[in-house]
Amino acid sequence: VGINSKLMKAMRLELGSGGISVAKVAILIGGPDWPTSVLCGIMRLSLFQIMLGTIPIVFLIFPTCLTGALLYMSSRVLDNGNPEFPWAGTASTLTASVTAMVQFGSMLVAAYYLERTSESRADEVEAIEDDKEVKEADEKDEHMRKCYETVTQWNAVPLWPKLILTFSLLSITASCYMVQFFSEMCFVPHELTDTIDDNLGGNIANLFLPLGWAAVALFLVCTILLYIFSSWGKRRAQKLVESGQAMPLNNQSENL
Repeated sequence: VGINSKLMKAMRLELGSGGISVAKVAILIGGPDWPTSVLCGIMRLSLFQIMLGTIPIVFLIFPTCLTGALLYMSSRVLDNGNPEFPWAGTASTLTASVTAMVQFGSMLVAAYYLERTSESRADEVEAIEDDKEVKEADEKDEHMRKCYETVTQWNAVPLWPKLILTFSLLSITASCYMVQFFSEMCFVPHELTDTIDDNLGGNIANLFLPLGWAAVALFLVCTILLYIFSSWGKRRAQKLVESGQAMPLNNQSENL
């Protein structure tokens, strides 16, 4: 996660401050919830302060829940076929727009404050010591990544891994085209407000038509073949590292 990067150090300064600030709230709300929470734990920040800064998330949760409720209301119809709540569709569009603005706006604000902190508090950012264990692990991972790039260059790959990668590409391409251009032949129409019991006979598998199962099978074939190729590449890269023939990171980076 780049815990020793300049960006992460600037984030640590902002999130480590006491109370509620615009920067702290924007980072906690604008960032993806699970990764942000994990990063706070990795940086050993105060749980109370993070919980305090997360309270304004209600301004994102409320319009999100309201949008879902209005979408459901817009699907309700009377016995004569007329919508029970004719205004709900328009209202759900408005609340969805508010939700998007809050989410996207908080991301922009967070990016602004992180950039400002990196520049205005550069000395404090630089003063934060790197995590040595993380730094060593990052260097090993980077070295392994570059070795992997070396052994998986197309000109250096033997015939059978090339075939595996080619068939993987063909499989995912075919699957995507089938789903994109022939979706009505792949899936049974199913709306957000439909139920599995009423629309699919209580079995989620009924969502797929024969062509849909074929698309899923091609996706699985692609995944398996890609895993095989990736495993082969990792083994080759590990052998390159263990042989001692791998070039130092700087030299290897220049050659790549």
